[in-house]
Amino acid sequence: MAVGIFLLGAIHQFSLVEHSLGKYLSLTLLLVWLVMVGLFCFALTNKNYRDEYLNYSIKYFGAGTWIAGTSVICILIHFRFPELFRGIWIVSYINIVGWLFFIGFSIYHLLNIIKTNSIQDVHGIILLSTVSTQSIACLLLNVFNPMRSVILMIICLGASFYIVSILLIFKRFLMKNKDIHEWKNTDCIIHGALSITGLSLTQSQLLSVELIVSFWFIVFGLFIFVELMEIKRALSRIREFGIGNGLLVYDISQWARNFTFGMFYYFTFNMINTFDGEMNFSFQIWIMDLLAWVVLALLIIELTLLLKSKVKRTSY
Repeated sequence: MAVGIFLLGAIHQFSLVEHSLGKYLSLTLLLVWLVMVGLFCFALTNKNYRDEYLNYSIKYFGAGTWIAGTSVICILIHFRFPELFRGIWIVSYINIVGWLFFIGFSIYHLLNIIKTNSIQDVHGIILLSTVSTQSIACLLLNVFNPMRSVILMIICLGASFYIVSILLIFKRFLMKNKDIHEWKNTDCIIHGALSITGLSLTQSQLLSVELIVSFWFIVFGLFIFVELMEIKRALSRIREFGIGNGLLVYDISQWARNFTFGMFYYFTFNMINTFDGEMNFSFQIWIMDLLAWVVLALLIIELTLLLKSKVKRTSY
């Protein structure tokens, strides 16, 4: 999902890379996605793995990554290889059906978290209920020709998930001690989920440009707050563990950061291109130009850490 968002958004900042490698990178990502889907489906044949997903409320929301990631792949391939439209439609329909099941279970698990008062386990992963829902809105807008009422309903559903999820996360912060290490990697989805909401609102043009820009500033404010928390935690980890063990250690949850940065760029990029000429976007353009390099740097770092972890594991 994170790489797909980069190929949809920030890669536009690097025209040489986009024109010479854009299609090849997109095709490579499609092949990686196919392999990962195959491995995920094989893992689901394991009863213990399947039960852990279905019965452990917090972990279940991670399945939302598959919905959002598949939406991103379909949109990306639709742009890069429009001749594959039949295959894109088939996968899109399957993804929509999968999303309907995911949403049903998400409601069940959110109610279960509230009922059992298991707030201490809550973190940003539950916001994937919003991310997956808004990704479906974007999928419909880019691949199909949906009715505005359908898109409005889906966006409102995603916003409802966000409100419930953010209240649960906020309650967790109040319950826990003030140790900065209580901040989780996935908590950065606090602004990432709003970025994809802004993206769906921009592409649907359900709101005026003034309201979209106002929403962008809200997301930007949250982006600054969340990343200041991330910096504070990073400095604390460096003091305690050093740079190598404190920062340069791979964890799959770190991809949430790549997603959130990339999605904020893509939201900004779409807003500027959709409403170009209607407002002065000089500040947003400056932010976008700077953010593109950050998105690229974070992606290179994360891929390097991933390869390093695989090599280290193989050597053992």
